[in-house]
Amino acid sequence: MEAMNVSKIDIGSVGETPPIFAQAAGARIVYLAGRRITATSGKGSAIAVPKNSPINTLAQIKGQKVVFQKGSASHYFIIKALEEVGLKYSDIKVLSMPNVEARGAFIQGTIPVWVTGDPHLALVEKLHGARVLRDATNIGTPGGYYVGTGEFARENPKLLRIILEEIDKNGQWAEANRKEVAKLIAPVLKIDLPIQEIICGRANYRLKGITPELMKAQQNVADLFYSEKILPKKIDVQEALITPKEYAAITPPTLISEK
Repeated sequence: MEAMNVSKIDIGSVGETPPIFAQAAGARIVYLAGRRITATSGKGSAIAVPKNSPINTLAQIKGQKVVFQKGSASHYFIIKALEEVGLKYSDIKVLSMPNVEARGAFIQGTIPVWVTGDPHLALVEKLHGARVLRDATNIGTPGGYYVGTGEFARENPKLLRIILEEIDKNGQWAEANRKEVAKLIAPVLKIDLPIQEIICGRANYRLKGITPELMKAQQNVADLFYSEKILPKKIDVQEALITPKEYAAITPPTLISEK
């Protein structure tokens, strides 16, 4: 998104939280498409403990050191998960750590509770017997997005529509051929095939058009981050949208249909 803000690229795929921080920093980005919510949504993110941990329920993490990357989707997830069991953010000892660094510490047993996602989650589940206390099903963030510059969206609606349609066609094929996707991706990412098969088995590949409901969910994330003093200023995600007429021009029917 830094490259996009200086007009080096026109369109790109990002996670849930980066557009929020980019908007707060004044980046000139707009949301183009979101990710479709499916039966596997949220299963690739979890609150995990080592296999021999005495912690068996989410409520038991009260007072524990909980590791995740602040300002990430995991941050939103843990706050919402704590609310489910009547706990507050202040009831846990938070330690912010990048996933790659945290993975080693978790494997060594120095992290009692880790909030993370694939591919790290799949690896510690498959190779180290990590146990999941709660995955992000039903309380995760809205998913990733395709974002672009407003100028590109307004000046190239037909081209952008084709791009989004082709990306979604790839996604449709991927969801029907998950094992084949794993075989294609594993050597590129240098991940063992059995672990990549777990990741691909619960990944979401289809796109979804931008809707008021989707943006309301994204606004909820932004508001929570602001209230937790993670976001430097309050933002309105509506300011990172193009007009309904412009969305109609760039959004293929497949991104609106549920099939």
